[in-house]
Amino acid sequence: MKLKPGYRAPTFKTIDIFGNEFDLSKINDSKIFLSFFRYAECALCNLRIAELKKEASNFQSQNIEVIAIFQSDSKSIKASIYDRHQLKFTVISDSNFKLYNLYQVTPSWRKLLRTASLKGLKSIARAASEGYKLGGKVEGRFNQIPADFLIDLNGEIKIAHYGTSVIDHIPIREILKDMFWS
Repeated sequence: MKLKPGYRAPTFKTIDIFGNEFDLSKINDSKIFLSFFRYAECALCNLRIAELKKEASNFQSQNIEVIAIFQSDSKSIKASIYDRHQLKFTVISDSNFKLYNLYQVTPSWRKLLRTASLKGLKSIARAASEGYKLGGKVEGRFNQIPADFLIDLNGEIKIAHYGTSVIDHIPIREILKDMFWS
């Protein structure tokens, strides 16, 4: 069953891509934006990561901790995501899909095909024009669809957004709206 607003966010312990321990339940002084992606060389995922990086100061000023989860291994994420974008937020490898399963983030061929819409094709063109490699190495499930969760200070899910295509994430302006956090 998909998670919904009002549900308690499932907590988990894991390690980040640098081998540091990470415990979601220990984050009690920040709001959490938890974002599930496809694989490290996904051009559209890199495009979204670049957008998140541009807003890093806004996330920080609003006390929002960003956590990105990829299905690729740590080495690939470091090379294709972390080093490329010089990120200041937590990135986690979940190549065994434990966290994807915990949050009910599933693959879908039907939703993957929706990416071929005009909006999707524009995003693909934008990703290519910004230098992100199309057709990169697939690690994990090619048809993995993203999902985003906004979790308040009490560990309650405020928004559970399961993507309808590869490019469907919560708009950043929505994440930064105070009304979602109260």
